[in-house]
Amino acid sequence: MRYLLLSAAFILSLGSVAYAASDKELALTAAISMEEAIKAALTSVPGGKPYEVEMTKRKGQVAYQVEIVDSSKKTHKVYVDASNGKIIVE
Repeated sequence: MRYLLLSAAFILSLGSVAYAASDKELALTAAISMEEAIKAALTSVPGGKPYEVEMTKRKGQVAYQVEIVDSSKKTHKVYVDASNGKIIVE
């Protein structure tokens, strides 16, 4: 039983390492910076404050997922195309 739990923990840790590596690979393909993506995302939520950014794929495109909170404390997820800085419309 103990061996099984250790094996499961090891396998799960490998998955998180692979995920982090894929984020790095996605970042290397980006033509715009994270700062540029945040500026672009803020245009869709006036007065909002960004609090989290991560690399992802959206509609087959490498994108920045920018999470923004507005003045009424509502969270908005805005996807910015990492190749051209345009908002990806859901």
